[in-house]
Amino acid sequence: MQDHPSSVLGKAFLLFSAFDGARTTLGLTDLSRRSGIPKATAYRLAQELVDLNLLERAESGYRLGWRMYELGQLVPGPANLRHVARPALMDLHSATRAAVHLAVPHGPDTLYLERLAGRRDARLHTAVGNRIPLWYAASGKLFLAHSPDLDDLVAALDREAAPRTRHSVRSAAQLRGQLAAVRERRWSAEYEECVEGYKSYAVPVTLDGPQHVVAAVSATLAVSRHDDQQVVRALWTTAAHISRSLEAVPSAA
Repeated sequence: MQDHPSSVLGKAFLLFSAFDGARTTLGLTDLSRRSGIPKATAYRLAQELVDLNLLERAESGYRLGWRMYELGQLVPGPANLRHVARPALMDLHSATRAAVHLAVPHGPDTLYLERLAGRRDARLHTAVGNRIPLWYAASGKLFLAHSPDLDDLVAALDREAAPRTRHSVRSAAQLRGQLAAVRERRWSAEYEECVEGYKSYAVPVTLDGPQHVVAAVSATLAVSRHDDQQVVRALWTTAAHISRSLEAVPSAA
């Protein structure tokens, strides 16, 4: 259970944080338990947030409201980056027939800002706004390789409860070997570490120099495909286009 904040704003934040990609609707009991807010207080705050359209009532409890979505779309950095990148990502998806993603680092996680995929990629549940630990994703390995907090982030892997798949990296020592290769070749890969049967490649989006990695473009494809080199070349073309576009819109990063 989380420490109890003293302010109403802090308690409201804990209520919002109780929701995640797996649980988009929560009953009052779950909302109280997951947030650490007493049930009576959670009920009162939830009702006020419903009035503000920040939460809405559902048949089985509460879910995030439309006003939360509208506000989220106005966050300058992600909104501008998605706006700049989306046309190039659409071309990349069309050219590679792969699931393509735009991601940024967010603490110890990879945060996905955009995803384009077809129906055949239904097993790939990387939705926009989802996060996964840096060390499992191809984009995350790219961020780790350029992070000033590398030692602390890599050490966190040894505290991870369980790997995502049987192929996932399992130790800090193993991860450091992967990151050394990433720094040498300037792109990253993962093979069935996130989803069984799929592999991913990622290249950096940079701003103000090649060492300032602000985002990553990745492509995820079935391990049975053998056009990996063509996919990586397409990724570089896309990332270079987005990087040049960001130079003209500095506030995008």
